[in-house]
Amino acid sequence: MPAEIRHIVFCPAEVAAAIRQYRRDTGRPLPAGALRRLDMQIAGSGVRAVLDLMPDDGSPPGIWEIGNAELTDAVIRYCKAHGIPLPAAGTKGLQCFGDSLLLIVTMNLRGAGWPLSAGLSRPAPNPA
Repeated sequence: MPAEIRHIVFCPAEVAAAIRQYRRDTGRPLPAGALRRLDMQIAGSGVRAVLDLMPDDGSPPGIWEIGNAELTDAVIRYCKAHGIPLPAAGTKGLQCFGDSLLLIVTMNLRGAGWPLSAGLSRPAPNPA
Protein backbone atom coordinates (compact mmCIF):
# COMPACT_ATOMS: atom_id res chain seq x y z
CA MET A 1 0.00 0.00 0.00
CA PRO A 2 1.38 3.46 -0.83
CA ALA A 3 2.54 5.74 1.96
CA GLU A 4 1.11 9.21 2.36
CA ILE A 5 2.44 12.36 4.01
CA ARG A 6 0.12 15.32 4.23
CA HIS A 7 1.07 18.78 5.50
CA ILE A 8 -1.57 21.30 6.56
CA VAL A 9 -0.39 24.77 7.55
CA PHE A 10 -2.44 26.93 9.93
CA CYS A 11 -1.83 30.66 10.29
CA PRO A 12 -1.90 32.11 13.84
CA ALA A 13 -5.48 33.41 13.41
CA GLU A 14 -6.68 29.91 12.47
CA VAL A 15 -4.85 28.39 15.45
CA ALA A 16 -6.44 30.92 17.81
CA ALA A 17 -9.89 30.26 16.30
CA ALA A 18 -9.37 26.50 16.61
CA ILE A 19 -8.37 26.81 20.27
CA ARG A 20 -11.28 29.11 21.14
CA GLN A 21 -13.82 26.82 19.46
CA TYR A 22 -12.32 23.68 21.01
CA ARG A 23 -12.42 25.20 24.48
CA ARG A 24 -16.08 26.28 23.96
CA ASP A 25 -17.00 22.80 22.70
CA THR A 26 -15.38 21.12 25.71
CA GLY A 27 -17.03 23.40 28.28
CA ARG A 28 -13.86 25.32 29.18
CA PRO A 29 -14.23 28.54 27.17
CA LEU A 30 -11.57 31.21 27.10
CA PRO A 31 -12.80 34.67 28.09
CA ALA A 32 -14.24 36.79 25.30
CA GLY A 33 -11.76 39.45 24.32
CA ALA A 34 -8.92 40.53 22.12
CA LEU A 35 -6.01 38.23 21.40
CA ARG A 36 -2.92 40.28 22.20
CA ARG A 37 -0.37 37.60 21.35
CA LEU A 38 -0.14 33.97 20.29
CA ASP A 39 3.18 32.19 20.64
CA MET A 40 3.80 28.63 19.50
CA GLN A 41 6.86 26.84 20.80
CA ILE A 42 8.39 23.40 20.57
CA ALA A 43 7.77 21.62 23.87
CA GLY A 44 9.27 18.18 24.32
CA SER A 45 8.08 16.06 21.41
CA GLY A 46 5.28 18.45 20.46
CA VAL A 47 4.16 22.05 20.33
CA ARG A 48 2.50 24.27 22.90
CA ALA A 49 0.62 27.51 22.34
CA VAL A 50 0.55 30.48 24.69
CA LEU A 51 -2.33 32.93 24.30
CA ASP A 52 -2.27 36.41 25.82
CA LEU A 53 -5.85 37.69 26.02
CA MET A 54 -7.37 41.04 27.03
CA PRO A 55 -10.85 40.12 28.35
CA ASP A 56 -13.81 42.25 27.26
CA ASP A 57 -15.18 42.39 30.81
CA GLY A 58 -12.41 44.72 32.01
CA SER A 59 -10.61 42.08 34.05
CA PRO A 60 -6.81 42.03 33.80
CA PRO A 61 -5.12 40.38 30.79
CA GLY A 62 -4.44 36.68 31.17
CA ILE A 63 -2.11 34.05 29.78
CA TRP A 64 -3.39 30.59 28.78
CA GLU A 65 -1.08 27.72 27.87
CA ILE A 66 -2.39 25.00 25.57
CA GLY A 67 -0.41 21.76 25.48
CA ASN A 68 0.32 19.55 22.49
CA ALA A 69 -2.57 17.10 22.99
CA GLU A 70 -5.19 19.83 23.34
CA LEU A 71 -3.69 21.79 20.44
CA THR A 72 -3.75 18.69 18.23
CA ASP A 73 -7.38 18.00 19.13
CA ALA A 74 -8.26 21.65 18.42
CA VAL A 75 -6.77 21.70 14.91
CA ILE A 76 -8.28 18.31 14.06
CA ARG A 77 -11.73 19.62 15.07
CA TYR A 78 -11.03 22.77 13.08
CA CYS A 79 -10.31 20.66 10.01
CA LYS A 80 -13.57 18.75 10.44
CA ALA A 81 -15.57 21.96 10.94
CA HIS A 82 -14.05 23.56 7.82
CA GLY A 83 -14.24 20.56 5.49
CA ILE A 84 -10.49 19.92 5.43
CA PRO A 85 -10.12 16.18 4.76
CA LEU A 86 -8.08 14.15 7.25
CA PRO A 87 -7.64 10.38 7.27
CA ALA A 88 -8.95 8.98 10.54
CA ALA A 89 -6.27 6.31 10.73
CA GLY A 90 -3.29 8.55 10.00
CA THR A 91 -0.65 9.41 12.59
CA LYS A 92 -0.91 13.11 13.39
CA GLY A 93 1.78 15.38 14.77
CA LEU A 94 2.42 19.09 15.12
CA GLN A 95 5.45 21.18 14.30
CA CYS A 96 6.18 24.91 14.34
CA PHE A 97 6.56 26.31 10.83
CA GLY A 98 7.73 29.90 11.11
CA ASP A 99 4.87 31.79 12.75
CA SER A 100 2.44 29.09 11.65
CA LEU A 101 1.52 25.63 12.87
CA LEU A 102 2.08 22.57 10.71
CA LEU A 103 -0.12 19.48 11.11
CA ILE A 104 1.64 16.45 9.64
CA VAL A 105 -0.47 13.41 8.84
CA THR A 106 1.27 10.18 7.82
CA MET A 107 -0.14 6.85 6.70
CA ASN A 108 1.55 3.52 6.02
CA LEU A 109 5.12 4.66 6.68
CA ARG A 110 7.61 1.90 7.32
CA GLY A 111 11.38 1.79 7.52
CA ALA A 112 14.08 4.45 7.49
CA GLY A 113 14.93 7.14 4.99
CA TRP A 114 11.61 8.97 5.09
CA PRO A 115 11.54 12.75 4.79
CA LEU A 116 12.14 14.70 7.99
CA SER A 117 8.49 15.68 8.30
CA ALA A 118 7.46 12.02 8.31
CA GLY A 119 9.74 11.33 11.26
CA LEU A 120 8.28 14.29 13.14
CA SER A 121 4.81 12.79 13.14
CA ARG A 122 5.83 9.31 14.27
CA PRO A 123 5.23 8.50 17.90
CA ALA A 124 8.45 8.60 19.91
CA PRO A 125 9.72 5.12 20.85
CA ASN A 126 9.37 4.21 24.51
CA PRO A 127 12.77 3.85 26.17
CA ALA A 128 13.18 0.34 27.51
